[in-house]
Amino acid sequence: MSNLSSLINRFNLVKQIPIFAGLSWLELHKIARKSVIGEYKKGDVVCRQGEPPDFFYCVISGRLQAYTTGMGGRKGDVDFIHRGMHFGIVSILTGESHTMTFEALNDSVILKIAKDDFQTILTDIPQLGLRLSQSLSKRIRHGKHDVKSVFESTVIAVYSPVQGTGSSTYAVNLALSIRKETGKNVIFINIHANQTQPPAGTGVPGAGDGSPKMSLAEGGTSPRWKTPPVNLDEIVDGHEKILERVIKKELPVDLLNVSFPPNDAALKRQIGLFVSTFVGDYHYVVVDLPNDMDDIVLETLTQADLVHLVTCDRTSDLESIRKVVDHLENALQEKFREEKLRVIVRPVQDKIYLSFEDINKHLDYHVYAALANLQPQELTQRQDSAHLSFLQTGAHSEYSKTVTRIAREIGGVSVGLALGGGAALGIAHIGVLRVLEKENIPIDIIAGSSMGAVIAGLWAIGKDAAGIEKVARDFEKRKNMLALLDPVVPISGLIGGRLIKYWLRKNFGGRTFYNTRVPLKIIAYDLVRREEIILESGSLVEAIRKSIAIPGVIEPVIEKDKLIIDGGVLNPLPTNVLASRRIKKIIAVNVLQSPHDVCENFALEKAAELKELQIPFSDAPWQFLQVRILRFLLRPFRHNISDIIVRTLQATEHVLAEQSAQQADIVIHPDLVGINWFELYKVEELIKRGEEAARKALPEIKRLVEAE
Repeated sequence: MSNLSSLINRFNLVKQIPIFAGLSWLELHKIARKSVIGEYKKGDVVCRQGEPPDFFYCVISGRLQAYTTGMGGRKGDVDFIHRGMHFGIVSILTGESHTMTFEALNDSVILKIAKDDFQTILTDIPQLGLRLSQSLSKRIRHGKHDVKSVFESTVIAVYSPVQGTGSSTYAVNLALSIRKETGKNVIFINIHANQTQPPAGTGVPGAGDGSPKMSLAEGGTSPRWKTPPVNLDEIVDGHEKILERVIKKELPVDLLNVSFPPNDAALKRQIGLFVSTFVGDYHYVVVDLPNDMDDIVLETLTQADLVHLVTCDRTSDLESIRKVVDHLENALQEKFREEKLRVIVRPVQDKIYLSFEDINKHLDYHVYAALANLQPQELTQRQDSAHLSFLQTGAHSEYSKTVTRIAREIGGVSVGLALGGGAALGIAHIGVLRVLEKENIPIDIIAGSSMGAVIAGLWAIGKDAAGIEKVARDFEKRKNMLALLDPVVPISGLIGGRLIKYWLRKNFGGRTFYNTRVPLKIIAYDLVRREEIILESGSLVEAIRKSIAIPGVIEPVIEKDKLIIDGGVLNPLPTNVLASRRIKKIIAVNVLQSPHDVCENFALEKAAELKELQIPFSDAPWQFLQVRILRFLLRPFRHNISDIIVRTLQATEHVLAEQSAQQADIVIHPDLVGINWFELYKVEELIKRGEEAARKALPEIKRLVEAE
C-alpha cells in the first residue's frame, strides 16, 4: 500500500511539470515509475560542476541557484530556477560532465530520473524527446546554459522578538518602497500565530517580556487587517491554493494574510516550500512575522534571503535581538552569512540615546540602520483597502527616507558616491554636492578618503552643501588655518593632530556611524600590514582623524599594533568599497591633478613670478624690494619636506585613482589647474570648479540614476 501511495504521489507530481504536459496517462505513469523524489535543505548542492551525468532533474517546489565556479571559487554565470523547471538534460544527451553547480536557495523538492532510465523513456516517448530538443535549440540560439533563465526573487523576513518596536510598520513601508523604487512585483505577507501566548522553550523573549507601551509608530501606522487570516495549514501543500488566496490590485503591492497553529511539526517542514511558492511570480516577497519565536518563525527566518531584525534602543531589546542572532547562527551553522542579517534600531525617545559603545556591548553585532521616530505631521496618507488599513509616512520624513534607502539597496538601484583625497583640492567636492542636491540626485551610500572623508562625513551627518561651505569658509582667513597647526618634534610628522582633532570634535561632536543619514565608509591605511582599513562603526572624529593623517605632515594614529595613516595613500578614490557592497551605480569625484595639470600649474607659477620680477624699480620701488626679499626669505621653505612628500604621494595617488575610476559609472574630474594642495583658503574658486565639473556631467548622471 505504501508503494502504491508513493507511486500515486509521484504520478500527481509528474502531471504538474510543464515539460510533461500533454502526455497520455500511460506515458505519465511510465515516467512516475522511473522517478524518485529528493528533498534538499537550503544550501545543499543538488549536483556539482564537473560531476558525471546522473539524473534528469525537475523542480517540484523551492528554488535553486545555478552557477559556474571559477578561479578562487568565485561564482559566475549565475542563473535561477524554480518550480516546474528542469535541468541535467544536456549532460545526459552528450555524456559530458555537468557544466554548472545547482544549489538550493530554499528547502526544495526535486523529482529525479536516473540517466539510463531517462534515456529509455526518451526512446519509448518520442514526443518527449522532440519537445526537449526544441527547448534545447532555443536555449542554444539565445546563448543559454542548461537552465532557463528567470528573474531573481528575493525573500525578506522582518522580525522583532519584542512587541512595540514597529516591525510591522517597517515591513509594510518597506514593501511599498521596494515597489515604488524598482517598479517590480512585490507581495506583502503577514504571518501570525493563532495563539496569543508565547511558546515556551525557545529562550527568546516574547510579547510578555518587558514590551514597551505602544507608541505612535506601532498604534498609528501599524497595519490593521479587516478580514480573517487564511489558515496556513489548509493551503501550504498546494501552489495554486496559495496563489488563489493572494489579494491583488487593492494596493501597489499584493497581499496575503495567514495564520498558523504554533509548534506544528508538519507545518515547520513545509514553511520553506510555502515561502518559495511566490518565487517566479514576484521579484520581492516581504514577510512580516509575529513577535513570538517558535520553530515555524525560526524556520521562516532561515529560509529567507534577507532577515531584518527590528529593535528599540533599550538594553533589554538589544539583548533580545542578540539571542535571535545566536539562534540563527546555531540553526544555519556554516551557512550563516552576516551580510544577510540586518539589525535596524528605532529610538524610544526622539533620538538614539545609547552610545556606540553601549549598543556594541549589548548587541555585539553591526547596526545596519537607525529609523527616526515618527511624528504626527509625517503621517500624511492613509492606505485603505477592503482587507488592509494603515497610515503611510510622508516621502520627506526622515523615517521614510531611511526606508527608501534600504529599499533601493535591496532593489539594486542604489547610487553610491565616492569622494577622493587631495588635501585642499578636496574642497571642490562641495561644489559637486551642491549640484547633486539642486538636481535631487539620490545618494544612498557615500565613501571618502582623506579630505574626501571630511566632506563625506559632514554631508552624512546631515549638513547640506551650503552648511559644509560655511565650515570650509573658516579657512579663507589664513589665521584659522594656522590654528590647526600644533608643531611637534618631527619624528613621525610635523603636526601632532591634536588641534585638528579639536576642530573635528567642534564639527562632528560625539556622533558615530549610527548617527549618519546614509551609510558612510571612511578609508584609512595600516602602514604595518600595508592594507586598507574600511572604517564604518564607532566615532566619526576618530575615523576621520585616521583618514587624514598625511604621511610626513600629520602624525599617524597608533592603535594597538597598527600604524594608521591617510587612506588616500593606498585608495585615493574608494570606488572599490562601493562595488564590494554591490552598489551598481557609482559616481566618483577625482580631484587629484594629472601630470598635465601639474605641468600647467608650474607654467602658471613661473609666469606669475616673471611678471612680478619684470616690474621696474622706478615704477614701484616698494613692490620691487618686497618681491625679492620675500623670495629670499621663503627660498629655504620653497620645496620643504612636507611639500615634497605630498607631491610625491599625489603623483602615485593619481595613477591609483585612475585605476579606481574604472569601477565607476561616472567620474567627475574638476579642472583645478592653478591651485596647490595646501591652498585651503581658495574656497570660492575650489567650490566653483567642482560645481562646473558636476554640471557638465549632469546629463550622464541623470541617465545613470533613471536607468533600471
